[in-house]
Amino acid sequence: MPRTGPATGTGQPRRARIALSVVFFVNGALFGNWVLRIPAVKDHVDAGTGPLGLALLGIAVGALLSKQVSGQLVARYGSRPITVLGITLSCLALMLPALAGNIVTLGLALIGFGAAMGIVDVAMNAHGVAVQDRLGRPVLSSLHGVYSIGGLLGALTGGAAEARGLSPLTHFALVAAVLGGASLAVSSWLLPASSDVAPRAPEGGWAKLPAERRLPLVLLGFVGLCGMAGEGAVGDWGAIYLRDDLGTSAEFAAVGYSAYSVAMAAGRLLGDRFLARWGDVRVVTWAVTFAGCAFAAGLLAGHPAAAVCGFAALGTGLSIVMPAVFSMAGRMGGPTTGPAITVVSSIAGTGFLAGPPLIGFLAQVTGLPAALGVVSVLALGAAVLLRFAASGQRAATGPPPARAAGPLH
Repeated sequence: MPRTGPATGTGQPRRARIALSVVFFVNGALFGNWVLRIPAVKDHVDAGTGPLGLALLGIAVGALLSKQVSGQLVARYGSRPITVLGITLSCLALMLPALAGNIVTLGLALIGFGAAMGIVDVAMNAHGVAVQDRLGRPVLSSLHGVYSIGGLLGALTGGAAEARGLSPLTHFALVAAVLGGASLAVSSWLLPASSDVAPRAPEGGWAKLPAERRLPLVLLGFVGLCGMAGEGAVGDWGAIYLRDDLGTSAEFAAVGYSAYSVAMAAGRLLGDRFLARWGDVRVVTWAVTFAGCAFAAGLLAGHPAAAVCGFAALGTGLSIVMPAVFSMAGRMGGPTTGPAITVVSSIAGTGFLAGPPLIGFLAQVTGLPAALGVVSVLALGAAVLLRFAASGQRAATGPPPARAAGPLH
């Protein structure tokens, strides 16, 4: 991707940031709405817990497959049209699970939904890299913060739809119309497609990435994997730990993940300021070290209040991992930003998928509190991996460009 530095006129990139914020918000809101209606869809297709679990894997499978294609499309056509295409398809695909009549068609529908989400995931992060290049300061962290807010508000919307007795199809159709319309309304503000089209669009993705950049990108992917594994583990096991191991009520058990989610959103919204001042590597190293140690302390204390504080600390520390990783991948990718982000996103995404089963397996052997300690180990491991990735990045691309002076927001 061409690196032009900060634009002399910042009106266009500022409008692009607003438009991209809408896309990130919509993407988070779509997923939040879906999650809250899973029980209703489960009842509609009359599925058991085991078959439903297999069907839900369709989202991860679809996303993993489509990300490989999305990176190539971004390199060939630019991130703007692929972002618009991806978010539009995601809005439409939200309705697919509600149309499923049995567990098989639900699995296929979720593959389609995941594929659409995978396309926009790569494209919108690539566009975020282009926007922050034009502005001359980090913006990806706050964009991911807007995604988190979208997820929280989407979940509230889904809960309200459930309370009012709306069918999943009616609910999803209304959400798709509103969010899809909002995305299209601001799409003209995105940067032009020429802003990040590769001079000669590479074909073959990984094979066309410069050899000296492949290992650092893989290491960055594993940094993201450590963070995403922690996020998945807390989402699936946090409430169970509070209820079953610490003896809290079901209502209090929900506080743990809420504290984690709110802290993550806040950390992402504020993260750009820290990244601009101290740089990706230093801030992420501090953040994940703090997260790992604080979460471990909360587990060792064995008290509900300490555990909730540990969840909040983990959310704060992990909040900037993926934004920083995507920024570093974008700089490292050069004219192959799309494929570079695809590599990182694909590896990191497996952490979210594999983390919860790993914790469950270990819990059978060691008990859940000890198994959750793996989250702390992964957070500290991310700090070590990031150092190696950063060394490889400097060897491949030279030192990161100096930040432009000026206000951060």
